[in-house]
Amino acid sequence: MHRLVILTLLIWLVPLLAQATVVDASRAEELYKSGDFKAAREDFSRVVAEFGAASKDSNDYRSYRELAYYYDRLADCCFTQRDWTALKMYLDGLLEVTQVEQNLVESQLTGALASGVARSAASYLVDRADESARLSLLAQLKRSIGLVLLDTGGEGAGGRAAIHQYQLMAATLVSVIEVDEGYMQLNIARLEQDIDKFDSIHQELRTLADLAKLWEKYPLQGNQAAEAGHNEQPDGSE
Repeated sequence: MHRLVILTLLIWLVPLLAQATVVDASRAEELYKSGDFKAAREDFSRVVAEFGAASKDSNDYRSYRELAYYYDRLADCCFTQRDWTALKMYLDGLLEVTQVEQNLVESQLTGALASGVARSAASYLVDRADESARLSLLAQLKRSIGLVLLDTGGEGAGGRAAIHQYQLMAATLVSVIEVDEGYMQLNIARLEQDIDKFDSIHQELRTLADLAKLWEKYPLQGNQAAEAGHNEQPDGSE
């Protein structure tokens, strides 16, 4: 590999290898895994507040993945408490963060290619862009379930079916999304193994509600998580 290409790769990779998570969510994660979702929700709300106040590298995709992880956990906690309004709020945040991160990575990839870096040398950014797009699609699917729950109040045949679909998705995501490093990472191989499960969830949802109308009826609240470098996040209050 040409020396210039190697140096260019180092410029891209060193910041990614150096940064740890913005805040420590280990206690909140322990509470979540123990099944104490009320306490976990309170602690993840604190973590999000700390995240919003901390300085962050807005050019590091992991900052966005970290915030997405917190919103995803908060959404799950709200689901266990049947707080559909807050569930929708955090799923809005999750989707917004994944979309912003996807735009960032795609912009970085475009810039790298425009600067003359060979495609083979920028393969890690290609993979990152693909992962970001897949995460955003998963966030859209999870939000669709949340909208059915909000619209039905979790009641009736539709509400009960949506509760079941949320549980199925959460159980499947356990092995698909990893958070061991403190931010979301997608296990692509496992996702491809389980893709039929997600397709089945989507097909079932389409029998429960007109998803396009629900997305129109319940738009994104807007700017809750437009950028991981800003402080406009849901506060997790009851």
